[in-house]
Amino acid sequence: MQPDEVHDRYFRSVMEAAPDGFMIVNASGIIDIVNGQVENLFGYDRSELVGQPVEILIPMRFHGTHHRQRSGYAARPRLRPMLGTDRYLYARRKDGSEFPVEISLAPLTTDAGTVTSAIIRDVSERKRLQEEADRIRDELIATVSHELRTPLSSIIGYTELLSDLGDGHLSAEARELLEVIERNARREMCLVDDLLLLASLTSGRMRLNRDPIDLERLAADAVRAVRPRAEAQGLSVVVQVEATGESELVHADPVRLGQVLDNLLTNAVKFTPRGGVITVALERHDDTAVVEVRDTGVGVPADELPMLFERLFRARHAVEKHVQGAGLGLSIAKAIVDAHDGEIEVTSEVGHGTTVTVRLPLGSAEPAAAAEHQNNRSLGSSSPRRAS
Repeated sequence: MQPDEVHDRYFRSVMEAAPDGFMIVNASGIIDIVNGQVENLFGYDRSELVGQPVEILIPMRFHGTHHRQRSGYAARPRLRPMLGTDRYLYARRKDGSEFPVEISLAPLTTDAGTVTSAIIRDVSERKRLQEEADRIRDELIATVSHELRTPLSSIIGYTELLSDLGDGHLSAEARELLEVIERNARREMCLVDDLLLLASLTSGRMRLNRDPIDLERLAADAVRAVRPRAEAQGLSVVVQVEATGESELVHADPVRLGQVLDNLLTNAVKFTPRGGVITVALERHDDTAVVEVRDTGVGVPADELPMLFERLFRARHAVEKHVQGAGLGLSIAKAIVDAHDGEIEVTSEVGHGTTVTVRLPLGSAEPAAAAEHQNNRSLGSSSPRRAS
């Protein structure tokens, strides 16, 4: 037996023993080789797949974009490991049914040119378990939050009643202690409200009351609300609006979108030293409204940027400096922006400041569902969303 034949036999043996689907696709997007797991996953015989375009395994709704994505990968082939559990791709079986998958791609150089090897893993059960865990977590948060609201409301109510008593009933020291109790109770009430809001947003129970919103006016209101606190800390807050000759209208919930701006501005004030500047900039890019909240603050280390939108995450600087907060503001902002079919991302440089960018579709038409926006990925997509 020739060495090449031995290597080929070993290769095929390893390929067939692999626990995941394995295939090789040539530069033209044609399937050259598949293993038995691909047959099991997709319900095809390998004779039905070899020689066919890889799009045979992709949901029909993604065919229009997949050719472009495949061409982009072919122009710059590179190792792309399997995506994480929160960013699924979707594949299509022979019977037309779809299922979530993870895919890793790797270029292989051969005598015939560069081909792409793909490892495909069915993650249907993992996705189901993750969704169930998310549901239980959100129900627990909602239940605990509701239970906390009742005693907190009682504490706040009675502290207000005590504060209304005359000077003959309370000493100056007692009033100071009451103020501490009320201030901390209100802080905890805000935390409970944030937890309830986040649970309702992530579970899909939150209904948005959409109206055409003038972003310039909404930004001006948010800046007006934060300016007294900012000026007390020696900060300047400015609004920059790109001159387009018309107001930028988004079809959005003004209360929820206002919360996004409030949270972003509050964070900017927290992490910007005295003498700094906070800027709210509004621009229009084609059919998208872009809102940027920029500060000249302490910045965020690069290794922490991907975690900023995780609930309860707090940056090292916030923990070390004992900055007040529960790590919910940015996760709430992201949930609200996602619900509006928009995008949010953060860029930052330590010692030079942070920029949070929000992109929202313009116009008055009802936006597409956020869930579809999140899942608009297909087998072989090679351009993952920017981490935020």
